[in-house]
Amino acid sequence: MRAPLRPSVALIALIALALLGAGNAQAQVTDDVERAALEARLAELRAEAEQVRARLQSLERQRAEAAQAASPGEFEWTAPPRLLAPEDVAVVEAAERRQLEQASNRNPYAITAYRRNFLFPVSYNRHPNQASYQALTGEEAMERTELMFQFSAKVALADGLFGDNGDLYFAYTQRSWWQAYNTEDSSPFRETNYEPEVFLSFDNDWQALGWANVRNRLAVNHQSNGRSDGLSRSWNRLYLETIFQRGDWAVSLAPHYRLPETTGDDDNPDIERYMGYGDVTLARRFGDNELSLMVRGNPGAGHMGGQLDVSWPLFNSKVRAHVQYYQGYGESLIDYDQRSQRLSLGFSLNPLFAPTSGMLR
Repeated sequence: MRAPLRPSVALIALIALALLGAGNAQAQVTDDVERAALEARLAELRAEAEQVRARLQSLERQRAEAAQAASPGEFEWTAPPRLLAPEDVAVVEAAERRQLEQASNRNPYAITAYRRNFLFPVSYNRHPNQASYQALTGEEAMERTELMFQFSAKVALADGLFGDNGDLYFAYTQRSWWQAYNTEDSSPFRETNYEPEVFLSFDNDWQALGWANVRNRLAVNHQSNGRSDGLSRSWNRLYLETIFQRGDWAVSLAPHYRLPETTGDDDNPDIERYMGYGDVTLARRFGDNELSLMVRGNPGAGHMGGQLDVSWPLFNSKVRAHVQYYQGYGESLIDYDQRSQRLSLGFSLNPLFAPTSGMLR
């Protein structure tokens, strides 16, 4: 028969049970405190995440509102990802260009670049036309090195004449050859060509053989040198320019038709024998650098002209170093029937592949 527990043993057992119960209770309290702290921290994190999300949404709205109110010069254009096919890249770029131009057109005071704007402080012609210079100034010494510059701008007259396409523009281009360094003859302007025109511009996304037809233009163009008597040169033309692009390559085809003039009013009846019936331009970009070749003339008459241009960013994205070489006929109206060989060094402002100007203007 088992002996009864002694009082001391019973007391020890009771104390042990009490301590065990207290420990369990304390553990339960600790777990509850930790759980409450964790839940409080999670609530704080959720609140912080909501604040960050609200801030991001606010910034997105502000950026969208700023983009709508900004002028075209404040847009920052970037090329689309090169993961697209080359012809699709051209279509995307054309769409972005049209968006920028539409934003510009909504500003009644906006005038945008048209053809290239450049300044060549050094322009050397190996074969100058001394006869025309003598007739102009009465002097015999014409400097081979002169200053050449071009200003070209356009302004929108109407948008979306055919649905969401067909924009009407007025454009003006002026190119001058200035005998700036010929101080003995008072530095005269040897020749200036004035070229106003009105044109309809159509954006396009038609694709064939990997090329995208991104833009077409129909224009009425007048070009003259503002002279009188024997030095007057002028003609009026209709031309159709179509531009194809494939990635970093672009081709411009611009055939023209000369509007007839009476024999008595025609200052240069044989100009098409030298200037031909249109211009063809091939361009290639290498990052921000650009290379282009323009060809014009009349192969049947043996009279051709070609212009090679190379430009790259200088100082900042708005100023470019520019080298131009021209050889052949048709460089200017006064020299349309004279062969030129000219090398020019200087600066240009708008690249060919810019969204709103240049070859893809």
